Amino acid sequence: MSYIDITDLTFSYTKQGPLVLENQQLSFQQATFNVLTGPSGSGKSTLLRLLCGLFPQYTGHLQKGQILIDGENIADMDISKRAQKIAMLFQVPAEQFAMPTPRQELIFTLENMRIAPEQMDQRITQAFDFTGISEFADREFSSLSGGEQQKVALAIILALDADTILLDEPFANVDPEARNFLLHRLKQLVSNRGKTVIIADHDLSDYQQLADYLYVMEPTQKQIHLATEAEMQQRFLSFEQNRHQQISISLPDQTDTAEFKLRDFSTGHQKVLLKQANFELMKHHLTVFTGPNGVGKSTLFNSLTKLQDYQGSLTWENNEIAKLKVKDYSRHVALVFQEPISQFLKVTVAEELELSLHNQYDHAWTKERVRDTLADLGLTGFDDHVVYMLSEGQKRKLQILLMLIMGVPTLLLDEPLTGLDLVSVHKIMQLLQQAVRNEDKTVIMISHQLTDVADYADYHISLHEKELSYEASL
Repeated sequence: MSYIDITDLTFSYTKQGPLVLENQQLSFQQATFNVLTGPSGSGKSTLLRLLCGLFPQYTGHLQKGQILIDGENIADMDISKRAQKIAMLFQVPAEQFAMPTPRQELIFTLENMRIAPEQMDQRITQAFDFTGISEFADREFSSLSGGEQQKVALAIILALDADTILLDEPFANVDPEARNFLLHRLKQLVSNRGKTVIIADHDLSDYQQLADYLYVMEPTQKQIHLATEAEMQQRFLSFEQNRHQQISISLPDQTDTAEFKLRDFSTGHQKVLLKQANFELMKHHLTVFTGPNGVGKSTLFNSLTKLQDYQGSLTWENNEIAKLKVKDYSRHVALVFQEPISQFLKVTVAEELELSLHNQYDHAWTKERVRDTLADLGLTGFDDHVVYMLSEGQKRKLQILLMLIMGVPTLLLDEPLTGLDLVSVHKIMQLLQQAVRNEDKTVIMISHQLTDVADYADYHISLHEKELSYEASL
């Protein structure tokens, strides 16, 4: 018998709703590195939540089937035993935190696991060193970037020391260098400590030399299949051939008009992250903003939207942002949050769409246009779905559509491509490009996902060593 065995598994979110998995047979071997891939919203996250016992305990309907871990039905395990067997890192790491800082979070986690106090310091130190987060172990989570929070979430999972580690898009907000570092760390857990790792990921780059098995989600069949060796290598090779390669991109010139101006500007949390003598962000363009995790990209966006204090001068249309009234300014400049659930105000998809249509500023979006765009994004038929029960990719697409419907002239998007497959990436980038070219919007987006993004971008800004610069390639 395999370490994890899935038999006849049939699952839906409601008793009469569409099936996500149907008659699924699957197994995972102990001490192996497994990758699960498939389109956005196809059921990858659902499978992981079934494996760790969150479904159907907290939501959904298991029509039939069972999951055995080390020969025992997961439905019969108590929570503490289940935590020893299997642990999960969620796609949105902030959902896992209960304490103010990473160190306090790990102490809280280990106390709940009834770990002896004399063992805690060693476990915490090992987890911090393994994930490279010692330098911000005592900073508040609110001051950490999305990528830094993902590293902390991984450290917590490691401290739990579970036999099986499930990771849902764990590198979505992580820069390439950190991604490569963490991937090889996970491989060490498999090789040196006999852990079983199962990662759901759209991005198959860097897995070719690491993965033992590849599992592919086929949404039309409601099934996941184990790829043959030939199929696995073909998929990895195809992804490597299509991975991002830098291409030339334009630089601003004298014909451009500045929308935001930085003069003797600095900002940060417990330390200065950005210090800029003179810089301008151009209007009516699609600008991509890059830089390693934790350098201050989101912090700058927060300053641009009055969520973060700053020193020096930061102006919008020659008006000092610190002096602008939030109510008036928010009609002109809006932040699309890194976590979609922070943007939602209603319960269902239909209610969210109706709210945005009712409050849009320029009435450029008709119900017919919304309907057509929903179909293009693969969101048709989700009107009655609770927004919080959508997949992360579906939440992301809905969030961006809602903000475009609102018609705010300038959108600052923080990692808008997280959790999206490449088809969905193109759909979203097309919508953003159309907003700039057809509706004279300004779009500035932070992204670690760069594959094919240069095809849509006008400009590229890099943040490195506390300074911004326009780059001639992306």
